[in-house]
Amino acid sequence: MTRMEQKQLSSQYNRGWCPNLNCPLHKQTWAKVNVPVDATIAQLINALSAFPQLETIESCQGNGQNAVWACFFYGKYWVHPWRDLAGFVLGYLGPGLTREVGDDAHLTIRLTTSGIAQGHLTVHPRAVGKTVKALKRLRRIFGNQLRP
Repeated sequence: MTRMEQKQLSSQYNRGWCPNLNCPLHKQTWAKVNVPVDATIAQLINALSAFPQLETIESCQGNGQNAVWACFFYGKYWVHPWRDLAGFVLGYLGPGLTREVGDDAHLTIRLTTSGIAQGHLTVHPRAVGKTVKALKRLRRIFGNQLRP
C-alpha cells in the first residue's frame, strides 16, 4: 500500500470505518460471505460475486415484470471510491455483458447521496439464466487474464 493510500485509508478510518479509532491499519483481503438473497436470483448473485474484489451489497428478484437488480462495490472502494469500479464496469464487465446478452442486462455506476460509487446491474426477468451463463463465462476469461 502506498503512503498516499495509507493516508486516505487512515482518514476514512477516522471517519468511523473502524470501531476502534486507535487501531492500526490492517491488511485487507477478499473473502466471500454467505448472506441470504432472493431465491430466484441466487445463481445470478453467486455468478456476479465470483469476480475477485466484487462485493455484492444488495439485490432484488423483482416481481416477474420488474427488472432483477443487484448493487455492488468493486476493488479498493475504501481507498479509491470510484476508480477500480469504473475500470471494471466500463473496461471489462459492461462490454462483455453487452456482447453476451445485449439489451437484456444493463450496467451503470451510481453515486449515492453519501458519495459512494456503486455498480448497478439490472437484468430483464426472462434473461436471468442467460446472464448467469454470460457472467460465468466472463469470469473464466477474466481469471485467465489475471494469470501471468
